[in-house]
Amino acid sequence: MSRPTLSMAGAASIAAAALLAAGCSGLHSKEGAPQIYTLVSPPPPPVVSTPAGAASVQVLRPLAAPGLDTDGIALLRDTHRLDYYSASRWPSPLPDVLQTLAVDALRAGGHFRAVQPDATALLSDEVLQIEIRHCEVEYAGDSPVVHVQLMATLGQRSDRAMLTSVRAESRKPASANRMQSVVAAFQEAIDDALGQVAAQLASP
Repeated sequence: MSRPTLSMAGAASIAAAALLAAGCSGLHSKEGAPQIYTLVSPPPPPVVSTPAGAASVQVLRPLAAPGLDTDGIALLRDTHRLDYYSASRWPSPLPDVLQTLAVDALRAGGHFRAVQPDATALLSDEVLQIEIRHCEVEYAGDSPVVHVQLMATLGQRSDRAMLTSVRAESRKPASANRMQSVVAAFQEAIDDALGQVAAQLASP
């Protein structure tokens, strides 16, 4: 039995497909992988004694203003236009990043007997809900300034009765209009705001 012959049109189609496949295999996106920037907790201070009868607290996942519940690093243009740095990200959505930092800040403050995130199965006496009102870069000309504003509400776990509500705000200018400098300003502003929250919750 003779083998079937390939028509010239069929051969041309196969050749064209092969060239197309070869061309596609050599294509690469010019957009680089996003840079992931982390924020770290400051070194803990010397161990302080916890007050007698201190309560334990669970830090709930923070609530975020519209546009801030994302891993994008936010910047505000012209007062009302929210944008994000291209190819730059937080390692997780901002509320998750700030929750970890808040737990560490409250533990370092020594006011509570124990401080845990809400992902743990342990029960606590009190719960803390933080609202992220602002956590973005504001541009005045070419000078970036990080603006952080937090509201924190402490309540009883048993009946959810509010015990106190505090407000913290911080603005830190970046030393240069570069991403590393902007992230360093975020670190300073968030540390400052969380330090204010911890200090106010520790006040009688």
